[in-house]
Amino acid sequence: MLDIQGIQADERGKLLLKWRTTLGWSAAYVAKLFSVTTRTISAIESGAQPMPDARWRLLVHEVLAAISGSSELIVVVNETQALIDVVSSESYSGCVVSDDGRTGLIASHYINRATGMPDVHRQLFSVALNKHVLEATKRWDERRLESVGSSFTIYHWLQRRVLMNELANPKLTQLKAEVTKAQADAVAASQESEEVRKALLQKVDFAIANLMEEAARLTKG
Repeated sequence: MLDIQGIQADERGKLLLKWRTTLGWSAAYVAKLFSVTTRTISAIESGAQPMPDARWRLLVHEVLAAISGSSELIVVVNETQALIDVVSSESYSGCVVSDDGRTGLIASHYINRATGMPDVHRQLFSVALNKHVLEATKRWDERRLESVGSSFTIYHWLQRRVLMNELANPKLTQLKAEVTKAQADAVAASQESEEVRKALLQKVDFAIANLMEEAARLTKG
């Protein structure tokens, strides 16, 4: 049974946005489900307002109901059986497993709310608890290979190289997330003073520099 209390209230907004996008749900649909306005949904997704436990329970219930029986949607759970990600065959980008076979990393496409641009979400997971994830992603990879052919083979190989590198070097994933957040903060501050915008842009430069330094260190190693 899934643990619906496993995700902290201040982390739920980002997951709400990703999951409803994956499922094709509009903000208006979720607002109606929660009996709130779309403005409230926007506030939750942006992180300005935490999602209460009762609404989180309702969301998890509705997500599981939507996924039940579908071979095109999968859930990822953690050690407490908390729902930590939802991935569809359309949003799926790639999946790899560590050399010891214990840890997996699945990547999926989504729209970053802060920037409005496409982005890639990465989620680590326990292989032992998520064997269904490997079965589904293998099926999706095979289907894409059949429909696209050699062009997908090249993309798949490159994507696996990137994800394996990140799985072996988790600091890269952390640094990439810091770059994304710094960029989002800078975009969101368009109406702030020049001093504030300058400070945020410096944070972007700093985050990028840290990422490049780590990438260079790994390359030399």
